[in-house]
Amino acid sequence: MLQYAVIGVGTLGKALINRLMGKPSVEVMAIDSDIEAIKNNVTQAIRLDSTQKEALESIEINKFDAVIVTIGEDMMTSILTSLILKELNVKNIIARYSDEKHKAILSMIGVTHLVSPEESMGIHIAEQLEVGDSLLLYDLTEYHSIVEFPVHSGLSGKNLKELDLRKKYKINVVAIKKEAISILGEKKITVDCTPDPDESLIEGDILVIAGHDKDIEKLNKRMSE
Repeated sequence: MLQYAVIGVGTLGKALINRLMGKPSVEVMAIDSDIEAIKNNVTQAIRLDSTQKEALESIEINKFDAVIVTIGEDMMTSILTSLILKELNVKNIIARYSDEKHKAILSMIGVTHLVSPEESMGIHIAEQLEVGDSLLLYDLTEYHSIVEFPVHSGLSGKNLKELDLRKKYKINVVAIKKEAISILGEKKITVDCTPDPDESLIEGDILVIAGHDKDIEKLNKRMSE
């Protein structure tokens, strides 16, 4: 079961919550000073001040798979909240920014997943959330997605023919992303959209896969065992 916390339940927060609550095996906690409008449409709704470190500690905010800060125009609240989340070692923070200054400050704090107002629809933020070990890239339908799946030590040395993901999990491999070193010594990412099924995978490769959300979740569980 994946657990997400959404801080701020304005228009964006509500859209995101509705989107996430429609996915299988997902629980969502809504956090705001006013939760009346959303409390019946979410797994749990908590009324608290997100700029108070003790308040966020009390709900063990660092145990969530991701925390999404959807606070809009109140830049200071957004920044303070994000700073506290970093201090509490929240592993995956996604934050909305209102302008370039706001974005720059959030980046300095260390928030790596940033969403601009133009992109601030729940569906776009949901596409950046981690799904187990994988990173959701795109919703094909309500229940089908394309995700990035990192190759860990347990998969290293195996090839696509051996894994046979299509037969075992009904999952298709769309591409493989690999890290390479340029002639100038710079790291770059290459994408192979027609991967050789006999070529061995190495740790650090990323499989881009497509399938039903339940099948992807099944693969995540199997690979984490």
